[in-house]
Amino acid sequence: MSKAGRTIGLVLTCAMFAFSAHMFTQTGDWVAAVFAVGSLGYGLFFLRAATGNGS
Repeated sequence: MSKAGRTIGLVLTCAMFAFSAHMFTQTGDWVAAVFAVGSLGYGLFFLRAATGNGS
């Protein structure tokens, strides 16, 4: 994965987490919580790739 791809992935993942967390705090909807947790998983993937520890 290119450095630009990793950076874009991290930025979009952070935005997705922020939006999901905001929606959860506003509505208490469990689906928003699931999306927030899922975005953390994606964030770990892109962070691992960005630090060079991934493939």
